[in-house]
Amino acid sequence: MVLPSLADALVVVVLLVPGFVAFFIARKLSAMTRKFSDLEITIWSIFLSLVGYVPFSLTTSLNTIDSIRDSVLIPANFVVLIGYNVLIGIALGYSLKRWRGGAIVSGEVWDHAMREVIKIGGAYAMVYTDNNLEYKGMMNYAGLCTEGEQREIILSNPKLILRDEDWNVLDEVEMGKEVLFTEKDVRRILFFDQIP
Repeated sequence: MVLPSLADALVVVVLLVPGFVAFFIARKLSAMTRKFSDLEITIWSIFLSLVGYVPFSLTTSLNTIDSIRDSVLIPANFVVLIGYNVLIGIALGYSLKRWRGGAIVSGEVWDHAMREVIKIGGAYAMVYTDNNLEYKGMMNYAGLCTEGEQREIILSNPKLILRDEDWNVLDEVEMGKEVLFTEKDVRRILFFDQIP
């Protein structure tokens, strides 16, 4: 039995890398949050590599596996191959995002939600804290971590909601003009178009 040479191993890696690139781009653009096992990533990468070799072989007139293997290490051919797989990754990523409705975004949920609230000029909110308190009021400030600020929100004209064991409202206690909540205080936030 003859072991594969270093050149053979390098060719196998080079043949699979374009599929990994396409798979990575598709996952990022579609904001896919599902965790894939190493086997699934490898299978999808092999499949996307094979898809990328179709336009590559049509463009370069390299029709056989041996001719592709022998010329894939030529820098110009490798750049063309990577280019096709980047395009495949972009097309697949946008197709998946569109197919799912485009409602899923990547990044931090807090930052995305706060940007949306800031964009509409504020919103009424119910804030549930870690110490099981419930507040309602108009949210008029949201700190976004991506801009260097702390993650915090300020409710204006807040009211503390007091409930009984059956979750019926007993009283709404006014808490002054504003209340500051930091990220570590907040367990859940609900937004409303009008006063809840």
